[in-house]
Amino acid sequence: MALSTPAAALAAFLAMVQPPSGAPIATGVVAQPPPPAAPGTPLPDAAITPDDDSSTAVPIRNADQRMTVKVMVNGAGPFRFIVDSGATRTVVSRRLATLLGLPSAGTVTLHSVGGESKVESVKIEALSLSNLPAQTVVAPVLTEADLGALGILGIDVLANKRVVIDLRTNRMTVESAGHGRPAAEPGEIVVMARRRYGQLVLADADAVGTRIYAVIDTGSSVTLGNIVLRDRLVRRKRAQALPVDIIDVAGHVIQGHYAQIGDIRLGTTHIQESTIAFSDAHAFERFGLDKKPSMLVGMDLLRCFERVSIDFKNKTVSLVASSQTIG
Repeated sequence: MALSTPAAALAAFLAMVQPPSGAPIATGVVAQPPPPAAPGTPLPDAAITPDDDSSTAVPIRNADQRMTVKVMVNGAGPFRFIVDSGATRTVVSRRLATLLGLPSAGTVTLHSVGGESKVESVKIEALSLSNLPAQTVVAPVLTEADLGALGILGIDVLANKRVVIDLRTNRMTVESAGHGRPAAEPGEIVVMARRRYGQLVLADADAVGTRIYAVIDTGSSVTLGNIVLRDRLVRRKRAQALPVDIIDVAGHVIQGHYAQIGDIRLGTTHIQESTIAFSDAHAFERFGLDKKPSMLVGMDLLRCFERVSIDFKNKTVSLVASSQTIG
């Protein structure tokens, strides 16, 4: 099955990387988010949230390739947090931590795309998402401008859950994962994954015929390949890499490249003519993937599908291709 990257997503990526030389790609950083809602204040789109109290379906923000959900923090909120399947830990913005008076939990080590940092952390006694049980979380604190949101939900909260992104209805569901996965619907592709530091690494993927390890990263607006993959594609004349800088959620700036890739395969689905970034990102080393051709699959590629389901408990990623993008 062959897909094409949506033209709008490709144009948006090129708009970021082509103006003037050295302009940064905002990896994990997008448009300035709106001011946070005061505790107990409904968010602007609350009126279109499903009326069923048991539902975990929430609208996706159209202003950002990434997805946000409404969470309650110590009974206050709701506040918008990005769902990041590539992050091991939940993170909060300094503004939200100050607003709620969250107590300090000391200094912790944070691993991001650009490197390792020592950052402040706070303790959240009860972080809850819809009708799912509340969890106690120690969360690193970063600036809102770097996060692109009030916070990020990481795998420490998403573990043993299933994240379903329905791009047909522009909604997302976060639910408890059972012992088995739901029955596949017609046209659904199920790709088995391995677990590395909590992340799910797809076991069946390649880029222009080069076998790759692919991590589904819903916290990134753009797809990022490592240097090993870049060099193999360039050496085989399957890509022309041009320089660009990359900024991560911790504010690190790292040098990278971008290139147009003719074919990326996830399971039996082929995504054609995609523009992705490349860097010697710390995340690849952290996942043990720095010596192997690897890729962090961002929302730009995931939006080629009608639905993406990430089951952390059963270690599967299910993909339903969009009939409008089948080539």
